[in-house]
Amino acid sequence: MNKEAPGNKKIFGLAWPIAMNAILLQLILVIDTVLVTPLGEEALAAMGIAASVAGIILGLLFAFSNGTQLIIAQAFGAGNHLAVSQGFRSGRFVNSVISLVGIIVIFTVSKPLINMIADSESIALMSYHYLQTFSLVTIGVALSQNITVYFNATGNSRIPFYANIIEIPVNVVVSLIFIYGLIGLPELGLVGAAIGSTVAVSCRTLFLLMFYLKQQDEKKTDTQKLTKENVKYHLKYATPIAGTFVSSVIAVSICMLIYAKLGVNQFAALTLIAPWVKISGQLSTAWAQATSIIVGQLLGNKSLDLVDGVISKAWRVSFYISVVIALAYVTMFYLFKLIYPELQQETVDTLWQFVPILFILAFVRTTNTFCGNVLRAGGDATHVFKIHAYTQWLIIVPLSALFVLHWQLSVFWVFALTLLEEIIKSVPFHLRMLGGKWKRSLV
Repeated sequence: MNKEAPGNKKIFGLAWPIAMNAILLQLILVIDTVLVTPLGEEALAAMGIAASVAGIILGLLFAFSNGTQLIIAQAFGAGNHLAVSQGFRSGRFVNSVISLVGIIVIFTVSKPLINMIADSESIALMSYHYLQTFSLVTIGVALSQNITVYFNATGNSRIPFYANIIEIPVNVVVSLIFIYGLIGLPELGLVGAAIGSTVAVSCRTLFLLMFYLKQQDEKKTDTQKLTKENVKYHLKYATPIAGTFVSSVIAVSICMLIYAKLGVNQFAALTLIAPWVKISGQLSTAWAQATSIIVGQLLGNKSLDLVDGVISKAWRVSFYISVVIALAYVTMFYLFKLIYPELQQETVDTLWQFVPILFILAFVRTTNTFCGNVLRAGGDATHVFKIHAYTQWLIIVPLSALFVLHWQLSVFWVFALTLLEEIIKSVPFHLRMLGGKWKRSLV
């Protein structure tokens, strides 16, 4: 890398494909939700429970992939091609193990867990059958996400974006066919949605693999055998980075399992809003990740004097992104009646209660996301993990159980815990950023 500070234009060139890639990935569950809405509130509740279980597995995959991404970014910035190759292959091994363990969990542990939390036997059965088929998605995500973060870390974030452009229409078409039994095929309901996702993710994986193999042929990258020491070294630095994501996903999934006790309409509202909130938030996440990749490359290249300038310019842009997200949150509620015409009025009324919370959340979460990603880029992942973990497990999860299971409060107060969490985390995040120690914690 040269010694000239990358500007916002370079960050934007890296960020927009990451944002679109993340949004399209989130659309997997949104598409399933939209397509199965005509099946009724019970089907939505079943998908919500299944998504909570699957979210833990997919969260682990995304978590360790994010760790891999920052490790590769620093190695790439340092010009160490051997370390880039070892980081990629170690990440692939770790993801494969997670996928295998996840599938075992789905077929052994998930059924009694779902039976315990579902409101009825029919919801439990639909949820479990969906999970069984969706387990195949974890294999595709394990492989494709590892290739995705490799391209992101080396500055080729457009390739994963193109892969998702192929994935989405395949998902819609195949899901519709199997959900409703079109062209003479059996009507499978929720299972049909899982089949559509499986086929679509497979297409995405093959597309990414083709480009990755082509690039390796051109570069003739080192292919020495991966050793146990390589994997252990990778885990040593990726685990703290992944720990933040793992803690968040598991905590959110546990909270969603608790929220299943709210009642069908209130839980259906939470199920509907969750993927849309994630999609809107991908703008800030992508900008933060792109900034962290550039920062990681600069630190790997020992260009410490350029880091502050890059962060300062990127920080200002993140505020404008907050405004866009806040407006998007408000606007999407006017579209819900068009997107989900079959929703019961009680579910619609519940959704409208979330508007003021989401508007404020957009600003607080965006700055927290920026801080977290930049701190991890410098290797200060352990502190980021502690901030997330302490807030989630000592405050949010216990309060969720208290609000729902003991006090039986309305869903408005339950959803407000999301905002409380971000407000609490914002203080240590910003103090750590200003301290500057993270710039010297390289992997």
